[in-house]
Amino acid sequence: MVPLQIPGGPELLIIALTFALYLAIPVLVARVVYSYMDGKNSYDERINALEAEVEELRRRVD
Repeated sequence: MVPLQIPGGPELLIIALTFALYLAIPVLVARVVYSYMDGKNSYDERINALEAEVEELRRRVD
């Protein structure tokens, strides 16, 4: 029976890099998409809040 060898430094580095690529790239893409979508929604909310504030200020002046 041949004993199994324990992976050394280069093998562990390759495994870590492979894991990082398969995990980090989809997480990064998901984060960019989420940030883009969240940014669009916050602009709409901010514009609506500013329009409401302008309307109230106009009512105070009149």
